[in-house]
Amino acid sequence: MPSSGLYQTLKLLIKQTVEAGKPMDFEIGTVSKVSPVEITVNEKLKIPEACLLFTYTADYFLEKGAKMLLLRLPGGNRYMALDRLGTGKTRASYCNSPLCPCLGGGSTDPGDPGTTTGGGGAKAHNLSKEVEGYRAKVTQYAAKYGMSDYVELILAVMMQESGGKGNDPMQASEGEFNTKYDNKPNSIQDPDYSIQCGIQELKKALQTAGAKGPTDTKGISMALQIYNYGPGFYLGRADGKWSGCKEWSQAQANAYHNATGEGDNLYVAHVMRYYSVSSSGSTSSSSTSAAGSKIISYGEKFLGVPYVFGGFSPSGFDCSGFVCYVYTHSGVKNVSRTTAQGLYNQCKKISKSALQVGDLVFFTGTYDSDGPVSHVAIYAGNNRILQASGDRVNYGDLSSTYWQKHLYGYGRLL
Repeated sequence: MPSSGLYQTLKLLIKQTVEAGKPMDFEIGTVSKVSPVEITVNEKLKIPEACLLFTYTADYFLEKGAKMLLLRLPGGNRYMALDRLGTGKTRASYCNSPLCPCLGGGSTDPGDPGTTTGGGGAKAHNLSKEVEGYRAKVTQYAAKYGMSDYVELILAVMMQESGGKGNDPMQASEGEFNTKYDNKPNSIQDPDYSIQCGIQELKKALQTAGAKGPTDTKGISMALQIYNYGPGFYLGRADGKWSGCKEWSQAQANAYHNATGEGDNLYVAHVMRYYSVSSSGSTSSSSTSAAGSKIISYGEKFLGVPYVFGGFSPSGFDCSGFVCYVYTHSGVKNVSRTTAQGLYNQCKKISKSALQVGDLVFFTGTYDSDGPVSHVAIYAGNNRILQASGDRVNYGDLSSTYWQKHLYGYGRLL
């Protein structure tokens, strides 16, 4: 008979399934790979680690050839590993995890599903060891508040807010869900409480923004700015400094900051450094390499630097000068000063589906240039580009009508 924690988890899953109006299917799977984890069902379906949820610590299951009972979760693309079948490892040896609900141990919180590596085609990356250390707790409380699909986003927010350090890792002291401590910066003295408050705050922001899921970067962008600025960014402020906006853009984020002097107008870009959505909608842990992250992190230092035709220094950049300077001075790759066309000629040509953070995006017809390539930008993930364009270094939206109209191709220097 299942323990109280496992029973409550299954009860919650059944409730979600009924509400979703979809059947709950059980499958028998075999561990076909251990690192990375892969489970095979009927010799056809290959279930990757990112789509698995474990009721006990993962080590209990991970033995090649082991068979297990799987429960398909609502939506059909994730499975819960309920138990091993047959002989082999015993659960008692693997129940020391604080999340393990079996044999009376661990959390009995209803909705505590154990650990997962992500959901919905999104993945947090380049997290500090302190933030990774909170993954179990974040997973636990995300389930409690109906935010299991956003575990990776929560971790990315924590990375930006605190790097996982201090007693208020989600920087939730000033939020409305903090009713225990003063609503002043860093007043929360309990990391667990901070995580719970932060998750509820982020959930409300996502609901306000109408986010459709962990791959809806448009909705998530609005929600993140609400998390940073407060609900007044969306709804408007009583003091009259801001009338509200219903669709996020970098220009809107800048305008709010200029009007009120509050918050981080680049908050969305800062969080998205640690959060990637794969173009196919499936989880991809390789969409951001360490080199790519380093390029974006270094390039961001020059946001707002003036655009100067022919510029190749922090006093002013043009598009190719910015790319060459950032690649070289970030220590990733020494790239001699050249034009956008010159960079294109040096690149390995890649498809959009292969595009990774740090790769280059090329455009044509943005001005009367000698070659077909007239502009270059650095891909920053989630359809964002970091570039010297217009009057300054800025973030652009690759999906905008203008950039799509002038899109020429993609290339990789790394």
